Amino acid sequence: MASAIKTYRTIRYRIHTTRYKYSQLYQISGACRFVWNYFVGRLRDEYKSTGRSDWQFKELSRQFTVLRRDEVKWLQQYSCNIIRFSLRPIEIQYKKFFKDPKHNGLPKFKAKWHSAPSFPISTGLFKIDGEWLHIQKLGYVRLSGHNPYPDAIPKSGTIKEVCGKWYAYIVYEVIKNDHEETSNSVGLDRNVGQVALSDGRVFHAPDTTELEQRKKRYQRQMARREGSNRKKKTKGSTRYRTARGFYRATCKNIKHIKNDWHHQVSCTIAADYDEVYIEDLNIKNMTKSAKGTVDNPGSNVKAKSGLNRVILDTGWYNLERKLGYK
Repeated sequence: MASAIKTYRTIRYRIHTTRYKYSQLYQISGACRFVWNYFVGRLRDEYKSTGRSDWQFKELSRQFTVLRRDEVKWLQQYSCNIIRFSLRPIEIQYKKFFKDPKHNGLPKFKAKWHSAPSFPISTGLFKIDGEWLHIQKLGYVRLSGHNPYPDAIPKSGTIKEVCGKWYAYIVYEVIKNDHEETSNSVGLDRNVGQVALSDGRVFHAPDTTELEQRKKRYQRQMARREGSNRKKKTKGSTRYRTARGFYRATCKNIKHIKNDWHHQVSCTIAADYDEVYIEDLNIKNMTKSAKGTVDNPGSNVKAKSGLNRVILDTGWYNLERKLGYK
């Protein structure tokens, strides 16, 4: 008998609003970045001098309330809960650091010109009413996008700017009925630039050669122009920022094309089969550089780097991940 399973799905919406509220979104993300950098620096200094620091979210929330009330009063213009909630990843990262210091470092600072403007929203800080999203202390903004789970419950989300456009990534709690398992299964072979099924079907990856060449052209333009300098606190010339905008837009197009292909292939396979057997590949070792060392240089380095690039462009892991939840 089929059973109900609770899972989570993230839906991306495009935000449409007035110029004033767009500026407010930038200001809220800037306030979150300021508070993040303030506490990251403070905790690092405490840990460096005393060997310990109170990085728990509860204590950070208390200190933020004092900071907002007594020292940095301009923070009172924005939602206290949104900015406070943006500090939660500090506690998560510190737990990872103390659990495995070799592979996890301390929380890093966020640079103004290198970090995408964003801020989190959780339960109670937002409300979705049809195509309208209400954000605490900001008001309503209009959304465009498709939600395939109209009865799902919105739990949390992130407001983020990507290439000059604002998006809302809303996480929904979805209740799905688990279908009864059958013996309908298939094997999946991950190849370079394609994936093949044991039933004979082959799915070829989309050709993004033209977009990749365009991306390299914008990279060369950025290299020739005066770029941003974090130490000098300069944001780069206008021509540099123009080329960077085109570069980011091209990267976004490539990412969306590949992501759409992964969704189409995984959706087709999940609709036809109940079980998918994927060959066990160590992708990390397969795409390791063949450059070697000075004493022991590698061979066919250029060919191997090209192979690594094609393997990574095919997106074996992303396809496996999408098949996993579908």
